[in-house]
Amino acid sequence: MKTVLKNDLSKKYSRGTIAIHWISFLLIVALIPVGFFMADTEPSVKKILLYRLHMVMGVTVFVLTLLRVWFFLKHQRPPKLETGDSLHNKLVVRIENSFYFVLILLSTSGLATVIFGELGQAIKTSDYTLLSKKLDVPPLVGHQIFAKILIALLIVHIAGVINHYIKFKENTLKRILPK
Repeated sequence: MKTVLKNDLSKKYSRGTIAIHWISFLLIVALIPVGFFMADTEPSVKKILLYRLHMVMGVTVFVLTLLRVWFFLKHQRPPKLETGDSLHNKLVVRIENSFYFVLILLSTSGLATVIFGELGQAIKTSDYTLLSKKLDVPPLVGHQIFAKILIALLIVHIAGVINHYIKFKENTLKRILPK
């Protein structure tokens, strides 16, 4: 007979953590298509505007990620969700922690791409003629890899929430939704 799990979903994350979670989520969901569209755009004023938008949103996610780590160190978190499977429980924690590492690596590789790709002057002056036809710097490769890892983490995270809801009939979103 299968054990019926009931997690205490009344324990919520702090208001700051909840706000950061959802703002970051919305920004990340916007950053992904902007990044892909930007990569396929020829040097132009449009590309400069996409770079600016992508950079502002990316730096905001970076700052929010650092702030969220600080919140986790300063505020008590709700207890980890139990799934009835210790391996699955460990996987959930690893996926959650991977978000922070990937977001920090993604942000730093993005900043390194701007620096090594010498994009700063073009973005600052809106002079798209300073952009190379093909940006080819090592940090960009890392940035693209981390972006794909982030997309995979997002899919797995959302699938996990849905799976938990279907399997255990628990709406775990209650812990991370504003009151």
